[in-house]
Amino acid sequence: MLEALGNLGDFIGGIAVVVTLVYLATQIRQNTSALRTASRQAVSSGYRETNRLRLAPDAARAWAMGLRGFGSLPFAESAMFSTLIADESLFFQEAYALHESGQLDESTYRAYLDWFSAIIATPGGTHWWETAGRPIYTPGMIDAVDARLAAGEVLDILEIPGFRLDEEGAA
Repeated sequence: MLEALGNLGDFIGGIAVVVTLVYLATQIRQNTSALRTASRQAVSSGYRETNRLRLAPDAARAWAMGLRGFGSLPFAESAMFSTLIADESLFFQEAYALHESGQLDESTYRAYLDWFSAIIATPGGTHWWETAGRPIYTPGMIDAVDARLAAGEVLDILEIPGFRLDEEGAA
């Protein structure tokens, strides 16, 4: 009789362990989903903030001019463009890190990779990337951008109306 009670106790204990493991697996899945959602929201918020920096007319002009010819800008516009593109780069580096850690899904990451690569593919973006950008970012991020550029078919953002300059060079 004592042995039967011991076997029943072992059986119930085994069931409790299985139930606990199922519960923990469910909690981990829910937590992972919530973390990914929070990461997507944080990345989107960060990008909106980076985008807002270009709302000021001087910043918009420096951005549009810098994309076309970073190396030929006067000091003030060069400094402003460098700040704006560095913000873009830091934003993308954050998106890259979140993707690498599994917290940012592939489609969201690809959209940001494509956009950042399009910025770097402009004449001014390329000049900035080669002279100022590449040396300060993580090797993985640099490799991802370089691979995307090498794959080709990058969006020409200079054809987007908001990035065009009028005849006098104003954005």
